[in-house]
Order: sequence, then structure tokens, then C-alpha cells
Amino acid sequence: MRFFLAALGLALLTADAQVKPVVSQRTLNDQANVVRLTPRYATAIKMPEPVSSVVVGDPANFLVEHSDKEPTLVLVKPVVEEPAESNLLVTTTRGRQASFVLRSEGAGSTRVDFVLTYKPVGTFLVEESGVGTVEVPRTERLTATASVGVPVRPVSFEADRSDGEFGPTAPDPLERLLERQQRASLPQLYGMRAPTEDAKGDRIRVGVSEVIDQGRTVVVLFSVVNPREGAIEILPPQIQLAGKVRRGFIIRRSRWGTSQQLPVKEFRLTRRRLGAGERADGVVVFTRPNFKQANESVFLQVAESGAVDRPALAPIGFGVSAVRQEGVEQR
Repeated sequence: MRFFLAALGLALLTADAQVKPVVSQRTLNDQANVVRLTPRYATAIKMPEPVSSVVVGDPANFLVEHSDKEPTLVLVKPVVEEPAESNLLVTTTRGRQASFVLRSEGAGSTRVDFVLTYKPVGTFLVEESGVGTVEVPRTERLTATASVGVPVRPVSFEADRSDGEFGPTAPDPLERLLERQQRASLPQLYGMRAPTEDAKGDRIRVGVSEVIDQGRTVVVLFSVVNPREGAIEILPPQIQLAGKVRRGFIIRRSRWGTSQQLPVKEFRLTRRRLGAGERADGVVVFTRPNFKQANESVFLQVAESGAVDRPALAPIGFGVSAVRQEGVEQR
């Protein structure tokens, strides 16, 4: 009996010795990140931003946990002894999405990820043309031998800056724009039937205060209002490219016929849940389409979780800096 217990203990120690814990730091990117798991061990994934939601492809084989008390932490572990594989989608409060491949080799795996710490990559705006960016970590002084002209800076991000230089601890440009929108007056609001100004029965109303056009990249400052008596929860903003077509044989009328969703690069919201008559402010960044038809327009689309089929649509106008306040457009 003693020999059997000694042999069993030696076998367990040998099995535990086969597990080699790995603690690593990675850069968050658009590719799927592989997470190596093994039964009876939990893996901690630390995100660079607070997490809003987690979705696992196969909940029968993998357990994923997230708590608001640890907003940046996601815990993952396999619940079966057999080899298994699935995917995990993590969405942050700032709109970033990270995709993971959960891979468990079963009992006997050697290298296992115990802690994965992810860092954000680069800045929030990157020009596709490769000729420059809207935001850089800092501005370095050029030498006296360099021949330069008068520096040209984007009108949007330098409006509130006094020293004209980026320090090492410069605040997030989108956060500064969000604060600017919170101080602005309420813009002209639109409901479901864009661009009708007064639409009775709207579940949500949205208006655009400022459009910052940086070529291919467009930044929109907006406000959302809950016109109903009950509380609502708003969804992340979307950008829609819609076009009108004329239909009818005798009486031809224009109707919204074509619609296309443009990808959103980043967004910020002051709040997601709105009480009766309350206001939320936001900033959304998207890429301007290469071309569009003459009958097409770009709209900001915001919906509430209880009626995703009845969103509010606000028209977006392009320009260097378009500010709309109290129905008067100032340039």
C-alpha cells in the first residue's frame, strides 16, 4: 500500500513538473492571438483598457470569467480533459475588439500561458496613405541645418493647446475632444426619419455638433438625447452611407434605397445608459470612402438596445471644421 501511494505521488509530481508556466507581454493587434491552456489551470489575460463584454465560441469546453471589480482582467480555463479549441472575442469600453484562439492540448501540455499582458499599439489614428498621422507621441525639435517652412497643424487637436508641443504625458486627443463636446451647446437633433428635424415617437435623437475633416480620416463630435419617459441604453455609434432613388411610374418619389455601413475606427461615449431627457456626448472616428454617388449622403447612426431597427440618423457634412450651434452653421 505504501509503495502504491509513493508511486502515485511520484506520478502526480511528474505530471505537475511537465507544466511550464509562461508569463509574457504582448502587443494588441488585429490578428488572432493564440492562448495556450491546459486542464486544471487558469490563464489571466490583462487588457490595456477596461473590458465591456466577452464572448466565447464553445462555452461547453472553456470557461471565461470577467468581473467589474477587475475591469481589465479576463480569466480563461478549459473545463474538459480532452484537447479542445475555440475562439474568444473581447470588446473594450473604447470600442476596440481583440480576438483570441483558445487552444488546450489536454492533460500533459508543457508550455502553458499563465499571465498575458497586452499593450496598445501606436496611436489612435493612422493615415492609410503613409504621408503622416493626425496624432504623434511628441514633437521633436529639428536641428538648425534642417530646412523647414511654417509648421502646419490640424485645426482640431491644437485648438485647446497653449504650449504647442506634445509632452510625454499628453492626454488622449479623443478625450480632449469629448470634453469639448460636453461643454458645447446641444446641436440640432434628428430622429429616425433622416433628415427630418421633428419626428414624433422617436426612441432616441442624435445631433452632430462638429465635423473635423482630416482628409481620409473624419472625426465627428455629437450628442444623444433620450426623448422618452423611461431609461434606455444606447449602442456604439455607426456610420452609414445611404442613397436616394426615384421610384414610381406616374408620380416619381425619392426614397432611401441603398445603404452601406462604413467601418468605425474608434469612438468615445460619456455614458451608455440615459434616463428620461438625459444627454450623452460622444466622439467617433471613421475613414472617408474613396468615392460615392451623387445621390448618397453620410449619416451618423445611433440606436438604443431595445429598438435596434429604429435608429436615429444625423447627416454629416464635410469640411475643414464645421461647427453647428443652435441651427446656425459657423465656419
